[in-house]
Formats: sequence, C-alpha cells, structure tokens
Amino acid sequence: MWFYETGIGVFWIRFDPRDMRGFVLGIGEEVLGSYYSPEAAVDDVYMQKSGFPEWDDNPDAVRPPDLSGWVRRDCADWKNAPG
Repeated sequence: MWFYETGIGVFWIRFDPRDMRGFVLGIGEEVLGSYYSPEAAVDDVYMQKSGFPEWDDNPDAVRPPDLSGWVRRDCADWKNAPG
C-alpha cells in the first residue's frame, strides 16, 4: 500500500480486495478508480486525471512523477496511515 500526502488529503493505492491482481486508487474514504498496476494509478495522479476535482483542477499541485514520491506501508498498517 502506498500513500501520498497533499494539502487536500492523502491519496492511497492498495490491492483491490475484489481482485488481488489489481489496484485501487483513493483519497480519504473515497475510491477513485481501479488499475492494473500502482504505476498506472500514480500516472493518473501525476497527470491530474485522478477523478478528484480538488486535485485535478489545482494548478499548484505538487505532483509525484512516480512511486518513489509515495510512502510504502504494509497493508496491516492501514489504521496508522497518514491523514
């Protein structure tokens, strides 16, 4: 599971619980989309096509170009996630 803290909330990427081969992108409690890889989810955040208007329409957003800009945590640490 990966986290990216922003001024508007914390994006997260985790395994899709319905299909452990896929990934889910979300922010806070909101699920934004399903992806075939965490990198594909990062691309949508970077390109500001996440489906979260507060992010996608923010010209001042600091956008991580790849997973190295995200914090990786074990799924068991979900309760200790940022935000």
